[in-house]
Amino acid sequence: MAIFSTLRSRRFANKQQEVTQQMITFRLRREWFALPILTIQKVVLLGEVYGDPHKTGISITKYEDKEILVIDVGQRIFNNAPELELFSEKTESELSLSDLQQRRYLIILYSQKQDLIGLPIDSQPIMRYVTQSAFKALPENYLIQGNIQGVSSQIIDLPDHPPIFILETSQLI
Repeated sequence: MAIFSTLRSRRFANKQQEVTQQMITFRLRREWFALPILTIQKVVLLGEVYGDPHKTGISITKYEDKEILVIDVGQRIFNNAPELELFSEKTESELSLSDLQQRRYLIILYSQKQDLIGLPIDSQPIMRYVTQSAFKALPENYLIQGNIQGVSSQIIDLPDHPPIFILETSQLI
């Protein structure tokens, strides 16, 4: 029995376990994005937002009986580029308010000043364990062109999945 235990422990010792990081991934328009789970306070269904009559992307919503700032990250990231239809053949005007609210979520996180900030997203978030080897550098020319604003210099490259851009919240807030 001692021989089996020794062989078994040697075999497991030779296997190096790769470090993973927990990330929350989600869609905005047609792209995938991620945030480290440690930066997120909570994810809730998006309720009503108020105070953005000029469509600037800055509004407020109620969360736990207080108003918090809501920043439309889709608008910041894509520089006001027109939204493409994602979810069905229905147009935005044909969808009921409850349909719109059910499909959108609000990621709540703390700003650098420790204020709560809400970031609306277009899909239900997915938690993923991402290995260090899945993090890849974005090409420098892509970063210079600035096609997508507010992302870090790395993406998450998973098999059979489009690239996942990592958001840099300090650039968005």
